[in-house]
Amino acid sequence: MAYPAQIEALVQKGWLWQGQEVPAHKAEQHFLSSGWAELDTRLGGGWLQGSVNELQVQQPFIGELALLLPLLAQPQTRVLWVNPPVQPYAPGLSYQNLVLHQHVVVHESDDKLALWAAEQALQSNAIDTVLIWHTGLSATAVRRLQQAAEAQQKLAFVITSWQQQEEARAYVTRLQLERADSLSIRILKRRFGWPLPAFSCGVDSRLPRRRRAL
Repeated sequence: MAYPAQIEALVQKGWLWQGQEVPAHKAEQHFLSSGWAELDTRLGGGWLQGSVNELQVQQPFIGELALLLPLLAQPQTRVLWVNPPVQPYAPGLSYQNLVLHQHVVVHESDDKLALWAAEQALQSNAIDTVLIWHTGLSATAVRRLQQAAEAQQKLAFVITSWQQQEEARAYVTRLQLERADSLSIRILKRRFGWPLPAFSCGVDSRLPRRRRAL
């Protein structure tokens, strides 16, 4: 659909949401289970294959990686980690049944090069899933990642701090994670559905006992 130049400019800047119709054959979409029944139900089946998803965390290490563990631990899943806040702890990953040689870590202080690495990985046959830590991607950057992920049917997760801006982004899902006694998830955006209030997710079952007490 063609838009007037003024409206198109707003879409490009991420200041305007572009609505979509629910496809007639929604069953044709391929979802990967998140490993958490309560989350799968609310997302309509799990993580949509060929999507970029945002995890907004109240603070680092509140359970965001535990949330992704069922996906990352799949035997054939090859993962690129871009700018994790600390070096991943190999014995801990092994404890969670991750195959270490299938995980590649990239540290790049230049944001443009970090995004380039993530985009190249999504276009490559050598990587299935990309994790990227960033303080806040522009609408253009998210759109480029989403185009690459959709074209190659890959998954990407952008892990960032809680965001204050209301600008639109091309993320398929946007989740806001918070921890009190347990991890709670608020769905800010999901595919073909309204945002949802916070609910508890049992990720602590995947954490060592000493971590649950933190």
